[in-house]
Amino acid sequence: MEMTLGYSVVRNARKYPNKTAILCEEDRRTYRQLNERSNRLARALMSLGLGQGDRIATLSLNSVALMEAYIAHLKIGAITVPLNAWGTDEEIRHQADFTGCAFFVFHQDFLARVERIRPLLAQVKEWIFIGRSLPSFARSYEELIAPNSPEDFPIEVQEEDEAFILFTGGTTGVPKGAVLTHRSLLWNIISVTTENQSPTPEDTIYYPMPLFHTAALSRFLAYMYAGGTFIVSREFDAQKCLEIIQRERVTAMTGNPTIWGKLLQEMEKKKYDTSSMRMYLSSQGFLHRTMQQAIETRLFPNAQTFVSYALTEASPGVTLLKPEDQPREPGSVGKPYMCTEVRIVDEEDRDLPPGEVGEIIIKGPTVMKEYYKNPEETAQTLRGGWLHTGDLGKYDQDGFLYFVDRKKDMIKSGGLNIYSQEVEEVLARHPKIAEAVVIGVPDEKWGETVKAVVVVKQGEPLTEQEVIGHCKEYLASYKKPTSVAFVEALPKTPFGGKVLKRELRERFSKKT
Repeated sequence: MEMTLGYSVVRNARKYPNKTAILCEEDRRTYRQLNERSNRLARALMSLGLGQGDRIATLSLNSVALMEAYIAHLKIGAITVPLNAWGTDEEIRHQADFTGCAFFVFHQDFLARVERIRPLLAQVKEWIFIGRSLPSFARSYEELIAPNSPEDFPIEVQEEDEAFILFTGGTTGVPKGAVLTHRSLLWNIISVTTENQSPTPEDTIYYPMPLFHTAALSRFLAYMYAGGTFIVSREFDAQKCLEIIQRERVTAMTGNPTIWGKLLQEMEKKKYDTSSMRMYLSSQGFLHRTMQQAIETRLFPNAQTFVSYALTEASPGVTLLKPEDQPREPGSVGKPYMCTEVRIVDEEDRDLPPGEVGEIIIKGPTVMKEYYKNPEETAQTLRGGWLHTGDLGKYDQDGFLYFVDRKKDMIKSGGLNIYSQEVEEVLARHPKIAEAVVIGVPDEKWGETVKAVVVVKQGEPLTEQEVIGHCKEYLASYKKPTSVAFVEALPKTPFGGKVLKRELRERFSKKT
């Protein structure tokens, strides 16, 4: 039997039957309970006709039931399509329809939305409802589970089989369905378990991101593989997060600068015991040294700092900066994981020397199989056997990687390249700025010019000239913003992840 993702729960139910495997709000399952309930659900779904290779959609915020469903689907060999719970009706309908899902699992929170899109999803033959007040067109999740045997059954899944279709690319255009296999996700687990020093069977993680996102999903699967405890909340709340860390003696956490900032603000209001935290991983944005020091002294004083670079198409881990690493410059995202090759190349895929900026391309067993039903994008993205990320980066002389910018976010002014992250790092140093990004906007003379979009700290006065003057101190003249927009908040992906620069460019494209 191959060590596929569903079988890891079978194994850990024998090793750690009474240990808490998953927890969400007040609902928790031991490994024995998770294994038995996923067995019951798998049998019910198979009796309804769900088989190996069939697609099944899920629409839910984080919940224990969602995690049980993921495991059940993996045991069957079905392919889960986690729908973006924060998406529009049309996005959700399109993703379920495009992938040909005949089964659709949804939480009661989304009943009204499902009722709106159901007439447009004729191929869905089974609707499975998590919650109370069962609608007439659906089957009850709990009633499906109840009558079936909890015993283990033969798992006929192979490592090369497809496991998830995760839609990505929403920050730059129409999302594409990245097909991840049991093998690609297992190799990601092997990499992070070895090099992050986590998870171990003794670890308890709190994960604030949604499980329809590859980062949370992959970490959930890693904890189920290792035998640790995985905790999520329906939605992120800084106070609840710190209460969970204190109560459950959480040892690890993954987040981004937005989340760290909210936790630091909450810690100023009330002190929580976070002494159990031994490591945290920061991703989805530049971790400024000032913020890192605040985390290490005021938030998680016993924890080590890890920084990563990841993307959905790589299942998702690509590089890791470890606590002992000492890169020459700030802002490094570390070195490639042990099973991953990373190159920096020019427009013709020729390798560039250290210090020169080019596209980040990736090769290794964690790379996706394809974009679902999109051979043109697949061929373009995986040309030459390398995953072309659309991200710009550089290496230093010691082999440390630096993320520089998205290709589509790079600003060209007067024929010169301006990398937005370099300008954003300077803006982050200003004591009155809470958050800031830069975008390129049309300019008659230079083609494009730099515009800063700034969120000011509460109660702090700040002018456009102050922002521009600050940048002039640290940047070449052509890199500084020529205009500044002050906004109350930046548009972001769910849970404070990536800033949606496309929305900002559309909003300010006619305002220079």
